[in-house]
Amino acid sequence: MLPPPVGPVSRFNADGRWIVHRDLPKEERYIRTVSWRWKQWAGRDHTEEREEFRDINRECYPRTLVPPPGVELTYVEADDKRLLLVPLMENVPGQVETIGHAINLLLELAGECQLVREDFTPFAPPLLHRVNWKMLPPGAHPWECIAGHLSDVLKRTADNTQRVILDRQATIMEHRPDEQYVGLGGFSDYIAYVFMAQGMVVLESIRRDNAIYIFGDGWQSFARLTKAEVLGNGLHRARIVHSAGWKERLAEALGDRAAAA
Repeated sequence: MLPPPVGPVSRFNADGRWIVHRDLPKEERYIRTVSWRWKQWAGRDHTEEREEFRDINRECYPRTLVPPPGVELTYVEADDKRLLLVPLMENVPGQVETIGHAINLLLELAGECQLVREDFTPFAPPLLHRVNWKMLPPGAHPWECIAGHLSDVLKRTADNTQRVILDRQATIMEHRPDEQYVGLGGFSDYIAYVFMAQGMVVLESIRRDNAIYIFGDGWQSFARLTKAEVLGNGLHRARIVHSAGWKERLAEALGDRAAAA
């Protein structure tokens, strides 16, 4: 059965919706027809009741009708449960929008929704793997990759600030990290330097006022964390502020006694 409209989702399911094109000139559109009644003078103190149907038109923006999905529900009883089912849908890219609409329709009508297979076994979506970092190409000249990345992201930064940031990255590179990663999304302000022998990851910001964070849990576990988990939950081994002596404190944290001396 086609569920009756009780909210915006079921209303769209039954009636569709209009897309208003406010970027186009207005046009005259029929709105409705009304019954117009009046009394007309008929002479000698007499009047006559008159009635006429008149169309109401207005200047409106053009619009396009999005056809209603028309998803119908089936009521079944199985294993002492009463269920509302939508038609069987295939989990393919072309069906994503329809599946999402069907889920929202059930949530609006019943308050809950569960994805199941054709035999009513639970459907588990694939695991989501978060990718917050992109590894820079390995090679004999990693600094060229980092400098190229920084020149792009810092192109609107003042020259004196750029020199400070480049010096910080060059200082870390002097300790010869094994791998370098640039942050993506919310981590775009950071570069990660992996020191495999020490089991450490140095997280350095490309913004002038942020500190260095050093982690000791290994890169694989660190890479799956969110920014809030990384910076807010005390997961770092050390935090180094870029004040006088920061280069020596970094060398000491990395166990580089020669550089710290």
